[in-house]
This record gives sequence, structure tokens and C-alpha cells, in this order.
Amino acid sequence: MGDPTASAGSGPTGAPQRRPEWTSQRAFVIASIAGAVGLGNLWRFPYMVGLNGGGTFIVAYAVSIFAIGLPLFILESSAGSLIDRGPVGVFRRAVARGGRVFGWVIVAVAVVIMSYYFVITGWTLGYLVDAVRGDLRPFGDFTAGYRSVWWFLAVGVLVYLVLWRGTGGVERLGKFLLPVLVLAVAALAVYAQTLDGASEARAFYGSFDPALFLEPRTWQMAMGQAFYSLGVGTGLLITYGSYVPRNVNIVTSSAAVALTNAAISLTAGLAVFSIVFTFGLAPDAGSQLSFTAFPAIFDHLAGGRVLGAVFFGLLFAAAFSSCYSALMVAIAPLRDEFRLSASKAAALTVGVTLALGLPSALSFTAAGLAPGGTPVLDWVDRLAGSGVVVALGITGAALIAWRLPKSRLVAEMTAGEWRIGPLRLTPYGIVEVARFMPAAAIALLVITALV
Repeated sequence: MGDPTASAGSGPTGAPQRRPEWTSQRAFVIASIAGAVGLGNLWRFPYMVGLNGGGTFIVAYAVSIFAIGLPLFILESSAGSLIDRGPVGVFRRAVARGGRVFGWVIVAVAVVIMSYYFVITGWTLGYLVDAVRGDLRPFGDFTAGYRSVWWFLAVGVLVYLVLWRGTGGVERLGKFLLPVLVLAVAALAVYAQTLDGASEARAFYGSFDPALFLEPRTWQMAMGQAFYSLGVGTGLLITYGSYVPRNVNIVTSSAAVALTNAAISLTAGLAVFSIVFTFGLAPDAGSQLSFTAFPAIFDHLAGGRVLGAVFFGLLFAAAFSSCYSALMVAIAPLRDEFRLSASKAAALTVGVTLALGLPSALSFTAAGLAPGGTPVLDWVDRLAGSGVVVALGITGAALIAWRLPKSRLVAEMTAGEWRIGPLRLTPYGIVEVARFMPAAAIALLVITALV
């Protein structure tokens, strides 16, 4: 595929051309996994599990990702493929009045999410440098002073350089590094099962609290994690879908992405909690959980310096890939709508992201920005990553399902029926689920408030 940030042009007859396309269904699946897999799996999933009841949250997450996240993944990708545009173009086509504004709201939320994602990516870069130097340290020592801010700014500069120069070479590197990261996480999870805390971790994973399972907060957080890890409601899937060739089966491709994504999250979480319980760490430590756990184990392993450098190097590669991939959601409409050059669109997007992310970066420094005892980064993550993104995902799916031609959406999916266990997906069924999802969500909120 060519530069995915390039705007669609016109053919010799003046007719609009489709955007550059993924070369195959396999390329689409790999690119989607590379864009989705990253810190959401290795950083956010474990800390969400730790804060929200262990196995209870995992069950709610599994239901959310396959019963809700996967159908919306398919629908958003199909809409992008049908309209050949990002979220602004898709919702402007779906809703004549207000659709463009809704599309820009989605773009804005994606940038807000990236604003603190840059901070976490900076942590991975900092830990990579420390691991190479043989100086892995506890998270509190790592974030002493203003190191988080400097690493955060460094990530911004690197992302700008990639988006300015084009992403072809880095995408090819990401396709190589992604399977290596998956193997590294799997190997770490297998090793972690030999630790003293492994049985306690498995018990935590297998725990279930019926009362907690029925609480609205559990489902809000579970749906937020499902949407966050898959990219639903952030415009990423619509943008990626706009590069899908006509012969790609979007249903089976999306299912492959969802299954891989969930498997990586569960494996990473099992590794993290085995380390957490072995070293007596707090499972509900919040956003710093993974960055407290992984340095602890590398410090006690033979060859830990080399293993730590390799692991954090791969983790940084996955996180960095997600950074520039997600900002394509903003750059594409800036180029489509305002005809900005790649360098200007990249500079504007990265500049706004850094400005919005500075309070999150400062929350883990000597400044200690933590209103009410909760770091700003955690506040923004829980609001944007588990609240706003769910509302946007559900609302956007309904607009797509009601306002775009149903027959054309179904044809774009290029699929028949797909099954996994009791779950049965058909293109027409996916559209119908999306149409009535807002009403179902409102009814659920009312019922839980009354009970």
C-alpha cells in the first residue's frame, strides 16, 4: 500500500479514485492487528483487570469484545470501505446536518486518547534506554523529577518525523516486530507460570463475583476496554477500512483481529499478575501496574539486562506503531477537508496532541498533578477510554446502520455467516444490532439505576 495519509485524487476523466489499498486480505488483517495491538493489551488490559475485579471483569470483557466490539468493528470498517473516507467523510455522507461535526468529535477524541498514549509510549522508550544501560529501576524512581515529560516530548518528535517522511518503511518493520512481540509475551507468560505467585494469579483470573458482574461500572469499563483495544469509536477502523480492496471478506478479517487481540491481552495479563503476586505488588495499582511488574522480573532473571532491552524495545515498537497509526485518523481528514500538505497536517496534529498530553505527562513527575489523589493521566484514560469512546462507538454505529444504504453496507462486508461457539454473525444481523444498540444501552442504564 502507498502512503496511507495521502488524499484521494482524481483519475484522467475527473472521476474520484479509490484511495491506495491494502495489497490483500492478509495485509489488511496484519495492518489492523499492528494498529490495534500495543499498550492497550500490555498496559491497559492488566490494569483494568486489577481495578475491576479480576475474573469478573474478564468475563464482561469477553462478552463485550465478541458480542458488541466485533460487530461494530465490522460495521465501521465496512463504512470506511464504502465511502472511501475517514470519519469526517463517512458521517458527513450519513448525516447531512451535523454529520461533519460528529466526525470531527471522533477525531478529537482520538487525539485526546493519543495525548496520554504518548506519555505511556515515552515510558516504554525510557525503560528501553534504561534496560540497555543496565539500570532498570522501580517506577517511582523512573518517574522522579521530570523524566516523563522529556520522554513524552521525544515521542512527539519521533511521531512527527515518521508522519512527515511517510510510514512505508516503519510499517514493514512493524509487520516483522509484531509477531516477535507476540512470541515474547507468550514466552514471558509461560515462564511466569513457574513463579511462586502463578497459582494466585490464576485464581485471580478465575474469580467471579455475581454482584460485581451486574454493576454498570463493570460493563462500562469492560466495553471501554473492548472498544479501546479494537479501535472502535476512535475513527481508526473507518480510516483503515477506507483502504480495503473490494474482494476482502471484512467479517472474517475482523474476527481474526478480535480473536488475536483478545488472546494477546489475556496472555499479557496472566504474565503481569503472576509477577505482581510473586513480588507482593498491588494488583489495583492503576496505570503504572505493568511498568512496576515487568522491571521487577527482569531484575531477578539471569540475562535480565538483555531480555529487558529486547522486551522493552519490542514494546516501544508496538506502542510507537499505534501512535502514528492512530494519528492517521486526524491527518487523513485534515488533508481531505483542508488540502493540507503531509508536513503541515502532521505538525498540527502532533502539536495539538502534545499540548493536550502535557498535564498527563506532569501527573507522573515531581509536579504530581493528581486531583483527588488520582493522576490526571488516569482521569483522562477512564473518561475518554472507557466513557466517551463507548458513547461515540454506539452512536456512530447507529448512524452508520440507519443512514447509509443497508444493502451497500452488507455488500461491502463480502461475507456470509460466521460462527464462534454460540455467537452467530451475519451481515444483515450486524446492521440490525447496531441500529438498536443505543436504545438497548439506555434501557440498561435505566434498569440498573432502578434496581
